[in-house]
Amino acid sequence: MPSTAAPGPPQRRAALVVRRVREAMLRLVHPVEARISPDGRAVAVAATGPRNAGLVLAPVPAGLRGADADARPPVLLAPREPSAPTDRHSPRWLPDSRTLLHIAEVAGPAGTDVRLAALDTASGAVRTVAAAPGAVEELLVSDDGKQALLLCAQDGAERDGMNLGLPVRLAAAPAPERFAPGTGRRSVHLVDLAEGSVREAGPAGLTVWNVAWRGGTTAVATVSEETLPAGYYGARFAALDLEACTARTVYTPQGQLDAPAVSADGRSAAVCEGISIVSGRPVVADLWTGSAEVVPGVEDATWLRFDDSEDTAPRSLWFAGWDGTGSRVGHTGRPGGTLWSGPVTLGGAGYRPELSLSDDGRLAATVLDAPGSPAEAVVARAEGPDAWDWVPVTALNAPADPTLAAVRTEETVWSAADGRTVHGLVLSYGESPGPRPLAVLVHGGPAWLWSAGYAPGDVLGLAPALAAAGYLVLLPNPRGSSGRGLEHARAAVGDVGGADLDDVLSGVRHLVDARLADPDRTAVLGHSYGGYLAALAAARTDVFRAAVIVSAPTDWLSFTHTSNIGGGYDHAYRIGGTDSPAELVRRSAVFADGGSGTPTLIVHGSADRVTPVGQAHELYRSLLRAGRAPVELYVYPDEGHEFTDGAHLLDAAARVEKWLAAHLGPPAAATCRAAVPGDAPPAQIPGTAGGDR
Repeated sequence: MPSTAAPGPPQRRAALVVRRVREAMLRLVHPVEARISPDGRAVAVAATGPRNAGLVLAPVPAGLRGADADARPPVLLAPREPSAPTDRHSPRWLPDSRTLLHIAEVAGPAGTDVRLAALDTASGAVRTVAAAPGAVEELLVSDDGKQALLLCAQDGAERDGMNLGLPVRLAAAPAPERFAPGTGRRSVHLVDLAEGSVREAGPAGLTVWNVAWRGGTTAVATVSEETLPAGYYGARFAALDLEACTARTVYTPQGQLDAPAVSADGRSAAVCEGISIVSGRPVVADLWTGSAEVVPGVEDATWLRFDDSEDTAPRSLWFAGWDGTGSRVGHTGRPGGTLWSGPVTLGGAGYRPELSLSDDGRLAATVLDAPGSPAEAVVARAEGPDAWDWVPVTALNAPADPTLAAVRTEETVWSAADGRTVHGLVLSYGESPGPRPLAVLVHGGPAWLWSAGYAPGDVLGLAPALAAAGYLVLLPNPRGSSGRGLEHARAAVGDVGGADLDDVLSGVRHLVDARLADPDRTAVLGHSYGGYLAALAAARTDVFRAAVIVSAPTDWLSFTHTSNIGGGYDHAYRIGGTDSPAELVRRSAVFADGGSGTPTLIVHGSADRVTPVGQAHELYRSLLRAGRAPVELYVYPDEGHEFTDGAHLLDAAARVEKWLAAHLGPPAAATCRAAVPGDAPPAQIPGTAGGDR
């Protein structure tokens, strides 16, 4: 295709490209989760877009359902929206494969009413089943379709960074806002779907963080006494008696727990054990005997489901999870475990790989996000010669933005100073006559990752925009990241800001040595924990000519006392504690030094409770007083740990681009042209697993 570079001086051109690509990203509709009907004939998709969250209903192609399938597609209608603005999410099919339960959040002048609703997918009629006693964070349906279980957070309950770091607000914020022990609790509630009655069934005095249930009086959940998200880091696995409202500890982990599952007979339970933002190793527990064991050979699992069919080994699990910078699907009862893996991102409600299976286990649905292709709901057969060939069933984002779609994503590998192999992604656009200015974007977590996708969203969603503007963009997954096994993820414990930072710096040397990156025009940008590493790099080294710090913890001593995950997160990573304040200070970015000074731009949300805005002010004042390099701070009103307001995101992107241009110089325009027969293939990043995807 012809060059898409905007006319004008390089700085003006780069600014226009960054804005245009970020605007294209804001127009995307994101399928959040895909749920296949029990009979395998339809997929319900929860999607978020520029205006609201809604449900999309799509038929499964008859060819995927088998030769004996009814060739007539189901008649599916979108819900008839009421006059009040309504967000709809968490679709769950009843066994009739016609009725779709979901959560409807109806905005009104007095606040938001949260309802459990039922959609008749044949007629499009929607009815309210029951009013929910809080913000619904999980909706489960019993196998017989007679009951539902709601995991609800009270108004004012605190949320973690994965959920914006903002409190639950169903009504206007109280004035004054009250903070007291036991407030903001999460608990489970049983709903009789015929009567519409709701009763609390959770254990008194405990917070439920996530839950699994198939019906009856037994559920399994991760629980803790603490109501703040800090309590999640010390949660244990428990069996809940929903009749007696009690809990019995089943498993006490060494790390953190997520993705619980329970077998149809109620005897076996499973959960993933990992570190921080969990992907990890499945643990299977026998609820009758109390025994528990780690499933061997499975790493980075993020979703589990028991296979209750008679032809599998007892307690066999379906699983999905990360695989390097891609995703995988597997089954613990099959040879080798892994059934499929690929350089794409499979998605679910928790922003991590998960599946939805038809009742017979022959079809699977998920959300697939791949370089060059916007996310869509997909379906595949789970058996046979064409198993795991994903077929799109939605087209929410066609046609793709040409510039965004033309950004190349390649995997790259390098060796750290101590010999550890480190993986990452490199984004680029078009062709460049020489080394490009380099932007290194460090993800949060640290137990998170950069995965292969269309438009990576961490660090203000800047990666594809900067690549399109002419930067070489490195997305490293240093030790502490997910995707390379639990040992790799736990390698940052007790060493935050140590070898993980060296992994990032060695990635820069890797690209400079390959003459792909200009060593005199490099910048580091990071969000959350990635912002912490970026702040350390800017203070300790002279590798970077500019730094951008977004929503970062910068002073661990104040963090442990003010963050809603303080006392949990820092304990999990052994950063220090109230009994060792000197260690908290030693590891803090506000006290780091060693370099001559890096121009630093700080961006933060005023309402963030995971890394409170005071963290940004502390870094700003410490750098201002040091006086070694320019520093600026921008605080955006009402934003949490992640920015959601489109105008704020565009404004922040423009300020970042201007900061980089001022301190690195604007990148040269990269050309993007159609391939001509006989052309040599584009140069690959050293250590890649194979070119463009």
